[in-house]
Amino acid sequence: MILEAEPGKVYVDRDTGEPLEVVGKLVPVAPSQSKLPWTPETLRFCPWCQQLSQIDLNDCPTCGRRMGPPDQ
Repeated sequence: MILEAEPGKVYVDRDTGEPLEVVGKLVPVAPSQSKLPWTPETLRFCPWCQQLSQIDLNDCPTCGRRMGPPDQ
């Protein structure tokens, strides 16, 4: 479930009444020179900083270091 949450507010499951726990956050994506969408099929991890990057980029947009060819 994705919803906009207010800080400090407790959200509960409507069927069970159990409190819901935040397990992830959506963050805006920084501008990139890649035209590929951010999907599992088009992403890889930078070997230096372990952040996600599109597979068509040579340099990591997070740390700026050169990445090797993507695993096929």
